[in-house]
Amino acid sequence: MSIEICIINPYASAISNQKIKYCALKVIDKDSSILINNENSDEDYFDLHSETINISKLLKVVEKNNSSDAFIIISFEDIGVDTIRKVTSKPIIGIGEASFYTANIIANKFSVITNLSHSHEALKNNLIKYDMDHKCVSMKSIEVPVLDMDTMSKSNLNKLNNEIQRTITEDDPEAIIITSPGILNLSKNLSNKFNIPIIEGVTAATALMENFAKLDLQIKKFVSKPIRNFGIPI
Repeated sequence: MSIEICIINPYASAISNQKIKYCALKVIDKDSSILINNENSDEDYFDLHSETINISKLLKVVEKNNSSDAFIIISFEDIGVDTIRKVTSKPIIGIGEASFYTANIIANKFSVITNLSHSHEALKNNLIKYDMDHKCVSMKSIEVPVLDMDTMSKSNLNKLNNEIQRTITEDDPEAIIITSPGILNLSKNLSNKFNIPIIEGVTAATALMENFAKLDLQIKKFVSKPIRNFGIPI
């Protein structure tokens, strides 16, 4: 069964899109395909991650897409997912929610290592909404911007290694989520090195969305605009 998954990357760059598409293609069937936006929008990164984010661009991408069977938002804060679900009957998920669900299935308790600490409030609120806050035993940051993870310098890698070791020693999780999309090979290497499941968000979301699309559950969530009646008809 051929499935097309549309990946929407709000802070797209050529490098990040390449890594994200590579991750997604690693876990889908050979007959399925990935559609990803190629527009570079690095300059929108901080605006998109502010508390008063304007999600109109994300909505337009979904509304104009008639070919894809499912959608993934590349945001660990799950930006706009709830709103977008109101305008499409197709399955959609953010990589944060997908990672939490995956961790919830394979572990009784998990930890989250983020890029930047300013995302913690949104992530904690989402964990409460998904009823998984009691399973998250820790949330720490390495304070490295997401776009800087594309190059993965030696200093950034050392920060990540040190934080994983600290997390395992102090918090004893059964799985770790790293909020850096597109680091599939690195996450596998780190998982082998530290002998613990490390979840990468793009692959988690892709695996979930492909299977949801195959189920063909006919999700009906679109609500048409109500008819406005002014006055009382005579």
